[in-house]
Amino acid sequence: MEGETIRHVEEWARPRTVVLLTLLLLAALWTVVVVSLVVARHDSLAATGRTLQQLTRALEEQTRQQFRLLDTVLVASELWLQERPDRDLHSDPAVRRLVDNLRASSGSFFDIRLQAADRPSSPNPGKEHGPSAHPAGSNRPTRDVGLWIGQPIADPATARVHLPVARAPSNPRADGQQLMAIVDLEMLSRSYETERLRPHGVIALLSLDGTVLAQAGDDWQPAHSLAGGTLFRHHLAEQSRAVVVLDDEDSEDHPRLLASYSVLTDFPFVVVVLEDYDAALAGWKRQSMWTILLALGMTIPLAVVAWRSLRLLRRLAEHSVQLRDLAISDQLTGVSNRQHFVATLADELVLRQHRSLPLAVMLLDIDFFRRINDGYGHTIGDQVLLAVAQAAKRALRQRDLLARFGGGQFAVLLPDTEIAEALLVANRIRAHTGEIAIPTENGTVRFSVSVGASEATASDRSTDELLRRAAQALHSAAAAGHDRVVAA
Repeated sequence: MEGETIRHVEEWARPRTVVLLTLLLLAALWTVVVVSLVVARHDSLAATGRTLQQLTRALEEQTRQQFRLLDTVLVASELWLQERPDRDLHSDPAVRRLVDNLRASSGSFFDIRLQAADRPSSPNPGKEHGPSAHPAGSNRPTRDVGLWIGQPIADPATARVHLPVARAPSNPRADGQQLMAIVDLEMLSRSYETERLRPHGVIALLSLDGTVLAQAGDDWQPAHSLAGGTLFRHHLAEQSRAVVVLDDEDSEDHPRLLASYSVLTDFPFVVVVLEDYDAALAGWKRQSMWTILLALGMTIPLAVVAWRSLRLLRRLAEHSVQLRDLAISDQLTGVSNRQHFVATLADELVLRQHRSLPLAVMLLDIDFFRRINDGYGHTIGDQVLLAVAQAAKRALRQRDLLARFGGGQFAVLLPDTEIAEALLVANRIRAHTGEIAIPTENGTVRFSVSVGASEATASDRSTDELLRRAAQALHSAAAAGHDRVVAA
């Protein structure tokens, strides 16, 4: 049980195990973080996209209602002129009140005028305005509404940009004048200002040829064209309503934008709602920063705990090894103790039965060791034991096992060794021992060893039988005068 515990501790104390476990935990943690950030980013963009779509639909309906009102005013004004051909539209108080009231209800973004039909800025009801071959060609003005849109013109007196809008008259006037509405694009832009997303949102009304008619939320450049931009070059050609990312790679001045656009089916307009891409992700970036900081706050302590745990486990393993060494070793000489020697010998006997390999055992006894202890003291006796252990080690192989049995007696286990080879080893140990000289106050101490050797046989079923024969050989060596080797 103790051996299994020590083995488990050693396995957990392996640097590779601790490092691998820590890396797996960190990989799981950061996988969750990365996946959550990716999902949160997608959700943030999707939420902003839904908001832009809702705003686009609202503005689409608002624009439609404004121009339908404008159409109604033009129809009413035309009927009034037909019934009163001799009256002046601009000076008649009744019709001016009607027009002014309608203008006020619409935000004062238009006026009704009579002007020469052949003016360059006048919309010509005889031809359709906007490119008839536009990718969204189905979005040209319909006959049900009957409005014709001209090109934006600048008023020299006020520098304001106007958009002329006219209907095809049922009865052309004899004086060659045409009834039209003049849309104040700046006022139209102001009507969009309250609807845009703050602080970076932009709302724009475009014609089908890409001309910006009205814009809220950015430096407005009247009547400039976006026909060459990504929106018209790619997205409008594929679908008339969508939420897209506008990224003009050819220009560093234009930021990346998230755009929702819709082509009106009954007017030649495109409603575009824009939001700065980075602004749309601002909340996600703040959340990501805190998520990453939290993950780092977990990663660093986890790494520190893993490092300290690794050090602790290594120390435990080292202490376990030391305890194991103490449990199987002789404290004085450092060689194996009797219990470990006998257990190892038992394992070797079992192995020999399966493999039929030779096995030899030797018992060494320091001659007259008790006299040394009594005459020179136990300190010198301990030095003698250490010297004998070192002399025996010099004569042994790495796989041979040396053990102290107690007093001045040692045992040697020689795996894969026949008795003849064992006797050679025993004589080398005896010779090395004879060279030992320990100086003391009472003179130099010299001593010898007697050795009894025995080889395992097929009939040996236990360690006792083999050790008993080696003990008998040792007794014979001592009886024969000591300092000699005897085989059983």
